Amino acid sequence: MEVVLIRHAQSGNNLLWDQTGDSVGRHPDTHLTALGEQQAAALAHWFAHHDGGPRLTELHTSLMFRAVQTAAPLAEALDLPLHGHGELFEVGGPYEEDTDTRERTWHPGSTLPELRQLSNRLHHVAAHPEERWWSGPYEEDHQAADRARRVIDGIRASGDDGPRERTVGLVTHGFFGQYLIRALLGIPDMTGWIQIDNTSISRFRIDDAGVLGSAINATPHLQPDQVTT
Repeated sequence: MEVVLIRHAQSGNNLLWDQTGDSVGRHPDTHLTALGEQQAAALAHWFAHHDGGPRLTELHTSLMFRAVQTAAPLAEALDLPLHGHGELFEVGGPYEEDTDTRERTWHPGSTLPELRQLSNRLHHVAAHPEERWWSGPYEEDHQAADRARRVIDGIRASGDDGPRERTVGLVTHGFFGQYLIRALLGIPDMTGWIQIDNTSISRFRIDDAGVLGSAINATPHLQPDQVTT
């Protein structure tokens, strides 16, 4: 099987940090910028029309608003169901930050009906259809490593009874992507940071011999002036 990690497109919080170097004024469940919407559209077009790209057979997304916004046109272009994955969220989860103390408090995120307005292809198993998907608490950084391993183990196990050849797309986030890459490659810890641009593609082939990373942070679908971090 192949796992394809896709970071969401540029969000309002990304732009805020790029412009100010600070998180003051951030939104707990930020939306895409106009450029981010262009990036998401370019991503979807590339996957649908580029012969050399991975042929996704499954598409899973974080339930943060910016991730579903990114995944929605991709699911539409590929005519795939969009599986809402409750553990693909960014490190920390949705949160509000006190501008004075910088204390972070968990936020429930968007409601499932709000997310389904972005794509009628979105599926997520919920006890109550009107509920929000996140119930806290705020996640500390060290907890994300275990979550990433659960995600990868779950994706691998879910194909045990299905077709042998699977190409699984995961629309996720820049910080959590670090932990997913470590989980895929069996790296328990590292001090460095891998650059993962908005809508970038990272590909990992998994077979009996192990895991091969064939691309990291690829953005063949973007023009140079569309690349953001």
